[in-house]
Amino acid sequence: MTKVAVEGNDFLFKGRINVPADKSISHRAIIVSSFLTKVTKITNLLISEDVKSTINCFSQLGVEFKEINGDTYVKGTGIRNYLPPQNVLHCGNSGTTARLLSGILSGQNFSSQLDGDYSLRKRPMDRVKNPLEEMGAKISTTNGKLPINISPASLNGTEFNINLGSAQIKSAIIFAALTANSETKFRDKKKSRDHTEIMLSNCTENIRIENDAIYITPDPVVELGDIDVPNDPSSAAFFIVAGLINHDSELIFKNLCLNPMRIGFIRILQTMGADIEFMNLVEKSGEKTGDIVVKSSKLKSIQVVGESIPAIIDEIPILCLACSLAEGESMISGAKELRFKESDRIKTTVTELKKLGCDIEEMNDGMKIRGKEELKGALCESHGDHRIAMMIAIAGTKAIGRTIIKNSECVSISFPNFFESLKGFRKKIQS
Repeated sequence: MTKVAVEGNDFLFKGRINVPADKSISHRAIIVSSFLTKVTKITNLLISEDVKSTINCFSQLGVEFKEINGDTYVKGTGIRNYLPPQNVLHCGNSGTTARLLSGILSGQNFSSQLDGDYSLRKRPMDRVKNPLEEMGAKISTTNGKLPINISPASLNGTEFNINLGSAQIKSAIIFAALTANSETKFRDKKKSRDHTEIMLSNCTENIRIENDAIYITPDPVVELGDIDVPNDPSSAAFFIVAGLINHDSELIFKNLCLNPMRIGFIRILQTMGADIEFMNLVEKSGEKTGDIVVKSSKLKSIQVVGESIPAIIDEIPILCLACSLAEGESMISGAKELRFKESDRIKTTVTELKKLGCDIEEMNDGMKIRGKEELKGALCESHGDHRIAMMIAIAGTKAIGRTIIKNSECVSISFPNFFESLKGFRKKIQS
């Protein structure tokens, strides 16, 4: 168990901050590269624990990886030519790995088993199993959770009209549909992150989007150039809030993914009065990217309701911290999906922010937060959740006294050098 201590009011957030490559796009870059039998070059791939889990699983399926001068080269097998795995495919802590792989493996001609660590074994998997079974997949879970056993199956093209707002489930269905026997039509009433369909639309005609529906044709012909992964706005979110809540801040973030489904968090902060400026906007491989500049701001309260949640689902814990230091009463509702993340993020966010003196109340599907001017240092617990650990650390920069984070090593799941980056803006931090 690793502990990190953060001394409050001892930070100056000025200058350029380097955040990791985008985790969601990194997973999908590996998966889509595996559909080709030629080599794909991926620049700026995130090498975090979650992405390593995806790499390790695809290595067992016959996909070859090589790193040269910081770039990752992937030689795929083709979507129907993966090798039968000789061992259990261990997904670590990565729900993305487990759920997206479930879709890809459902239409293969061999058996496979997926498992994960203690935390991932607690997360629900029937929500991806059930729609895949509608397509003809043969999947058994362990009381609705990992381990999952997948048997060979012939998948049928299916029409889905669902109301989930989950990018992982949508992506699992899309990947499964690429190995089906006919076209699949997918419509979700709740919009969710669209990196999978953007990447596929950029490299194959086997997917098209019309009138909010996605049509997927099997056996994709893929023409994929080099992939340059932009930086992760969900990782940047922690330092964005650090810049807003600490005095005399001015932070520059370069080459961020600015996909509209990923910057809902920034738009909400701007509504709260945040001084955030967009610059140098361009498009790379269908994804909008650019730079942002963040300055210290006086924030006001906000009401965030259900339809906004899918676009900010990973940023809600750090948004709760911003609301805790804003003027007035904020409320976040319609966020029950948070209870099925690496931890129950409604409960863990409320529990840890209360320790720091925040006036925050747990609701069934969200939180009610009354803003305060000061926080106090405390002994806190990450609950093995990287986003909770980073939220606590940023809160600690503003709190009076010392904040200690137990089990802080979990940040390696998405932001391996988070604490090193934080140290660059302080006078004193001990670990």
